[in-house]
Amino acid sequence: MKQLFSLFIISILFAAFAVQKNTSAELIQLVVTIPELNSSELQKNLENEFKSLGGVKICETSLMTKTLMMNYDPRKVRQSKIYNVFQKWECNPGSYSYQKLY
Repeated sequence: MKQLFSLFIISILFAAFAVQKNTSAELIQLVVTIPELNSSELQKNLENEFKSLGGVKICETSLMTKTLMMNYDPRKVRQSKIYNVFQKWECNPGSYSYQKLY
């Protein structure tokens, strides 16, 4: 009986770890054009601000193309937070492009 109980407990633990491993969070990739992105200071400020949000995995900007690319967890970062960061740094994004990452 003890062996059966031990086997049962081990099976449950194994199943719990297997399920946890297979439920990875879906990420969203956002690419935004920002006409005002013309200084390295604004570039640094935007990157730091977005990276400080919980749920943002990657945030990169390009002065040449005036774009921002960010991968984030939509359960932790709402569109309103993204909008507020742009407003804080007086940016008016031109276009948004969203793509789910699996």
